[in-house]
Amino acid sequence: MARKQKPIRVERGLYRSGKTFLACATPRGSRTVRWKTIGEVGLMEARSARDAWATEVRAGNAPKVEKATVKQAAEAWLKHIEDRVETGDLASRTLESYRNGVEQHLIPRLGHREIRSITAEDLVAWHRVQRATNASQWSIRARWMAVRGVLAYAARYGWITVNAADQLLSQERPKPGEPSHRYLSREEMGALLAGDDQALIATGLFTGLRASEILGLVWGDVDFAANEIHVRFQMSRQGKRVKLKTRAARRDIILMPALAKLLKLRRLEQKRSSEDDLLFQSGAFTTMGYWTLQDRFDKARKAAGLESVTFHALRHTFASILISQGRDVEFVSRQLGHSQTSTTLNTYSHLFDARRHAEQARDGLEADFGAMLRGRTG
Repeated sequence: MARKQKPIRVERGLYRSGKTFLACATPRGSRTVRWKTIGEVGLMEARSARDAWATEVRAGNAPKVEKATVKQAAEAWLKHIEDRVETGDLASRTLESYRNGVEQHLIPRLGHREIRSITAEDLVAWHRVQRATNASQWSIRARWMAVRGVLAYAARYGWITVNAADQLLSQERPKPGEPSHRYLSREEMGALLAGDDQALIATGLFTGLRASEILGLVWGDVDFAANEIHVRFQMSRQGKRVKLKTRAARRDIILMPALAKLLKLRRLEQKRSSEDDLLFQSGAFTTMGYWTLQDRFDKARKAAGLESVTFHALRHTFASILISQGRDVEFVSRQLGHSQTSTTLNTYSHLFDARRHAEQARDGLEADFGAMLRGRTG
């Protein structure tokens, strides 16, 4: 368990706790020392930050330490993140990840505490509880990023003088781990497609589109003549159709004839299906919304008897299909909208390797042992 280390004086106004530098200064006419966490930086950068802090404190411009609960600080930080999403600085998916970490895993346990009372020991205990839930390393790490964000925000605005997250030892911090990729078998695909939401699931399964991209599709994006889907927009969590952020994300997806036929039937059945109308809409002809999409997928998943399958698994399955058919990494990367082929390789390298080794093994077996069978088979 981490022990709270007493800051060690480096030089005037500059201290160190483990690898973390801290600065202190005293306002004019006061005897109360004001502290600021600088972080894990080099000595020269720490000195520069110390001097800036001293100037700010002596000029009376430094924020005063105020009492705030963890819940209050977390809510203020989430508002800050929401503002960044609105300006396009962050993706809405990042906000949802942070919100889940704060509302489901920080506030219920520590929300009532004053944020300045949170210690490294509290965070180690929080991590221990997270591991006991059998959540994946990847999930725990995502929640930890939200916890760190709240504490960093509190330090930035003077609610805490020392960020307890910076005091954890390397082995005590949640590790990123590896995200698990679930690929559906042919039987599982068939079971999912047997339900009522066949068009929705088939679109995810045979285009590899992200949920936000599917929700952002209008009928004008579907080019039935060329058998392509033109991906140019996505649906934000706020229900707004917004442009995709990267050039690679703006792409043309192959549309297989069977899916095209299914979508044509869907268009005929929809009450509103002009070029500007959404493919997947609510009863009020607005976006179906992410949570409705998720609810419908969950119903189909349960009806198919599948566990531990997310909507994003459809995208992974589409990639695995392309790779198993022998498509090269450049083509797969373009279809998925990855900015770099290295992203595709890092995510699906085991699939590319498996296909390559299978082909080499097959050819090798034929070359070495094929003659043994040719005489018997004529």
